[in-house]
Amino acid sequence: PPRSTLFPYTTLFRSKSSMRVLAHVCCAPCFTAVHEALDASGHRIEALYFNPNIQPVGEYRRRLAYIIAFCRSESVDLTVGDYDILKYFESIDGHTDKEERCRRCYRLRLMSTALIAAQNDFDAFTTTLLLSPWQFHDNIKTLAQGIGDSVGVRFLYQDFRPAYRRSVEISKAQGMYRQKYCGCLFSDHERHIETDTMLKIDMGGGGRNSES
Repeated sequence: PPRSTLFPYTTLFRSKSSMRVLAHVCCAPCFTAVHEALDASGHRIEALYFNPNIQPVGEYRRRLAYIIAFCRSESVDLTVGDYDILKYFESIDGHTDKEERCRRCYRLRLMSTALIAAQNDFDAFTTTLLLSPWQFHDNIKTLAQGIGDSVGVRFLYQDFRPAYRRSVEISKAQGMYRQKYCGCLFSDHERHIETDTMLKIDMGGGGRNSES
């Protein structure tokens, strides 16, 4: 949009599509490209870090530290939700199937985001989970749209996955911590299993334990 010549960084007006958006943020690297895309669309972005699934606590705090630093650098208001891991375990209710477990985790975080957005007069909410090629993208979209309808706040859907490489570029350029797993203990365990399997295959074990 046009900018003032006297105050070049002050937008004189925004497009009709401009909205105040609450973005649920899982980590700083993912937020880089999502923030860039939303900002380019003229939206006013605020961030919510609500991720009780992230464990252990040291991992949670490390990711939060980079979120805080990025939000400060971009002048983005940040809200930090409660870190209550019991809520997370209650939400997954003992489910070990990966897709169902993730669906329940998405619901916990997206419902909280939508409620905060509705209570604080945001026009819409979205999530950085839509950037990851490893998440259950369609589940996130369907859940968030249903939650938005039930709460009465718009879910701003955008497939951010094409910007994933951009997020890698920005986060590496800024020296951000890039985690190796989604966040929960299950995903941490699963990545070690996959690594162990690949090592066994490389060593000629075919991915199976040798019998004596």
